[in-house]
Amino acid sequence: MKKFYNRLKFNHTLFYHQCQQWLGATLPCVLCDAPATARNQLQDGLCAHCVATLPWYTSTRCPQCALPTVAGTLCGICLQHAPAFDRTLAPFRYAYPLNRLLHQFKYHQQLALGNLLANSLLTQLTTLAATERPQIMMAMPMHLNRVKERGFNHALELAKQVHQHSGIALDIEGCIRVLDTPTQAGMDMKTRTRNLRGAFATHKPWQGQHVMIVDDVMTTGASMHAVARVLKQAGATRVTALVLARTLKSDDP
Repeated sequence: MKKFYNRLKFNHTLFYHQCQQWLGATLPCVLCDAPATARNQLQDGLCAHCVATLPWYTSTRCPQCALPTVAGTLCGICLQHAPAFDRTLAPFRYAYPLNRLLHQFKYHQQLALGNLLANSLLTQLTTLAATERPQIMMAMPMHLNRVKERGFNHALELAKQVHQHSGIALDIEGCIRVLDTPTQAGMDMKTRTRNLRGAFATHKPWQGQHVMIVDDVMTTGASMHAVARVLKQAGATRVTALVLARTLKSDDP
């Protein structure tokens, strides 16, 4: 069969991309069901109106934790109690309608949204100078019980697509979650930090590595801090957080 197609000079890759373009032009917007008229990869699956309503995070912010600051300098929290991670990149604020997209992706297994979400993460990497580019990336570790319950690790799905389009090496098992901690919704920073004590572990040497950790939302930064701390104890020199959205007080319900 393969020889038959080769004789026809059938271009499978071209056919696949043509099918993707056709579907993108015919399927409705994933948010409002209107025709998804957008054509570039970043906006794939959304109509022009919903693209315009996405909560893009454009204001100046603390480079370390991504909370708003007047001049884009380090915030008071990071100056007094610096987290273990060194930088946070986030294309969105955690607000409507992004929260709806994430909910569909994480809890209703609409994995097709992963492409749209990952493309927004890629826009953040273009802001990095060559000397700031991480050498390796990993997804926020999820406990095996949660993976079985949900069916997949949403952060890993995003990291795979970022890896595919950025060329940054992806480490899947370099850090694991060893404790299945309770959900952290509603907890403050101190409680979350205490809740995550000993939750992550690594058996890999990270000497001299600049590691990027991919996740969906940063609320207090406690999980990111806990992972970054483990990696730095294992020798990592720098940890960059790449998240889809940063929760801000102004966006709290």
